[in-house]
Amino acid sequence: MAENTQVIADGAGGAPARPAPSPVQGPPAPQPDDRGRAIAITQWGLVAAGLTVALVMPVAGPGAATMVGLLLLTIPFAAIHGIRRYGWRRFLTFFVVSYVVSNFFENLSIMTGFPFGDYHYTGSVKLFHVPIEIGPIYFGLGYISWLTASTLLDRADERLNWRERTGRFNTFALPALSAAVMTMFDVSVDSQASTVNHVWIWEDGGGVFGVPYTNYLGWWLVTYIFFQIFALLLARPQTRAEKPGAAVTPGSLLQPVLFYLGTGLASISTFVTTDPGTVVDAAGATWDLTALNETTMTISIFSVITVALLALAKIARGDTRAA
Repeated sequence: MAENTQVIADGAGGAPARPAPSPVQGPPAPQPDDRGRAIAITQWGLVAAGLTVALVMPVAGPGAATMVGLLLLTIPFAAIHGIRRYGWRRFLTFFVVSYVVSNFFENLSIMTGFPFGDYHYTGSVKLFHVPIEIGPIYFGLGYISWLTASTLLDRADERLNWRERTGRFNTFALPALSAAVMTMFDVSVDSQASTVNHVWIWEDGGGVFGVPYTNYLGWWLVTYIFFQIFALLLARPQTRAEKPGAAVTPGSLLQPVLFYLGTGLASISTFVTTDPGTVVDAAGATWDLTALNETTMTISIFSVITVALLALAKIARGDTRAA
């Protein structure tokens, strides 16, 4: 009776035949990464907490607690997200550069008036003249601003290869835009934090509800400097590597953009819940609280919130999808 099993001859001369080997099995399906899932849940939890603080805390009462709480939440988020995206070494580089540059210029301005203007901080434990939490806040806010700008430029932080025209453009465009994105936030909150809540005091006042315009120019300059340093450091391995994108691990850009959106939404909650009244700045100028909060909310809607929504639209449209 004929055999149905396929056979393979071992050799010539009528050597005995043997059954054909079974088809090669592929690698087993990857099992869920419990650690990665836990990290993702933590990141989303921090984003949810940030949005909750932005929308709900102003209802609990006035003061600086809302924005301070929101900014402090960006620090652990940036640490977790940054380590996954850039690895330990590059994450620490971003932290150190942003911390050192921001503290240097904050102290310099308090002592000399350059680049922000003449001001001083009130209360809190300080490193020289600057509260110890300010440097980490620059890092956390800087990180979400950096990735929001990167989203607008189609994952520009992954495309800094100097061998390509796009990479050379991104190396300078990304820091410039990141600094603008971060400064938009400050334009919408500085007068609330200083003139109203006295977290810091502008000694000569200023035309933007007690804040001088030099503060915003200084913010762009200082943040641009540390963003530019990081971009150049990140461009080096991307330019040398065979696969430039290997220097950055692609991950969610939605989370940092939502966090940045929360910093803008806080101004709406603050406007809705603030009682009418007046406040006097250090130069003796009197400001109407309703006008102050209405103006900063309007600025936030057409800067921070608009930029965040544009970034979310690019994500939804697939512009930031990995090639």
